[in-house]
Amino acid sequence: MTNLNELFKDILLTRDSITIPGLGTLETSYQPAQLDEKTGTIYPPAKLVKLDTGKTTDKENALETYIMQTQPVNQTTAHLQIEQFVKDTKEKLDKNESVTIDEVGIITRDENGAIIIKAVPNNLMIDNYGMDPVEVEAAKAQSRTSKGKTIKTTTTTTKTTTVKTSSALSSSVRDTKPKEPEVKDTQKKSKVLKWLLILLPIVALVTLYILYREPVNNWVSSLFSSSPKTDTTQTVAPPVQDTTTQTKSNVPDLGETEVVDDPETKMLLDAGFSTTPLNIGTQYKKYYLIAGSFTTIKNAQKRQRELPGSKILSVGDQHRVYVGSSDKADDILAQYNALKGKQPGLEVWLLKNAK
Repeated sequence: MTNLNELFKDILLTRDSITIPGLGTLETSYQPAQLDEKTGTIYPPAKLVKLDTGKTTDKENALETYIMQTQPVNQTTAHLQIEQFVKDTKEKLDKNESVTIDEVGIITRDENGAIIIKAVPNNLMIDNYGMDPVEVEAAKAQSRTSKGKTIKTTTTTTKTTTVKTSSALSSSVRDTKPKEPEVKDTQKKSKVLKWLLILLPIVALVTLYILYREPVNNWVSSLFSSSPKTDTTQTVAPPVQDTTTQTKSNVPDLGETEVVDDPETKMLLDAGFSTTPLNIGTQYKKYYLIAGSFTTIKNAQKRQRELPGSKILSVGDQHRVYVGSSDKADDILAQYNALKGKQPGLEVWLLKNAK
């Protein structure tokens, strides 16, 4: 089961808020970079997180959608996971315990019993992800007293040395030593610049990896895999007019061809569909309108998000995105014609289940 505690940080990196149905809404506000003059620490920009318990519903179901996009689960499972998280959180709060959300905050109850979240230092911004606070020693001002007045200075006081000569003459010789604090400040600034030059490329690489994670992972997998898998998306759509030009080479070899004198088969052939059956199991429907076929579930989910109302049919290691299904040929043809009327450019093909 998905550990929702680990997902909120990733969600808030790209969103300003996320609703946890039944508990509240995590909302963020921007905090600019800050300098702590006492400790000499520079903190990068961050997001401060608060919990609004008055907002407990989300019509868009954003949290469910994110779970389905990142985990191989359906909507029912994602909904149950959220309910379990809220139940466990409330049980701990009723026992005066707290719930820690990594790099986001600590959910607890205040003195009045209200549910709140105590924000913790975080890097919930893509622009400065991975950037840690930088410590710079603050300049320490020295003070000296002159004629009853206190004067602050950042430079060292000069020393006066009296040198006696053999002729009993005396003269004052002023030692002029270099200003040590200025030298130290220059060295420290140089070190800070060096660290920034080291950190900036690392931050840039991490940001690029987050933005292009999937292509990079696929490329790395192809380097170490002896027989890399590639997505196979069929794009066979029925011809508009001439159905006799379809050759056998264009039809996937999915099983034995049914007899042409079958009324349903003849109806589908007349519409331009291939009726070569594939036995995917009796628990599935007889006909599916397929708009994409993939070997990885993430690519199938990406295609599903592009087609509102579509679903995923997973059999073995093949994940097909379908936009219509039925056990009757005339019904599946009606769905196809309605779909082409709404989206003329959409390419779909027929998968027939030989159950």
